[in-house]
Amino acid sequence: MDHHEAVRKFEHLMLQEADHAREVATELEALVPILTTENSRQLAQLQIKASHKQAKEFRELSEKVKEK
Repeated sequence: MDHHEAVRKFEHLMLQEADHAREVATELEALVPILTTENSRQLAQLQIKASHKQAKEFRELSEKVKEK
């Protein structure tokens, strides 16, 4: 595997992780109205926010590796 191939693989993996984090956030958003306790809803909201942030960071990392 050469450098360019490794960079493409790295970029691909970061985009996969970003997609996964976004999917988690989307699934949790669907669950929030169903959760019965306020504590559970708050924890889900925190994880939703963290997952969206993680997706954004993975996409930014993918862009950075592509630029270099």
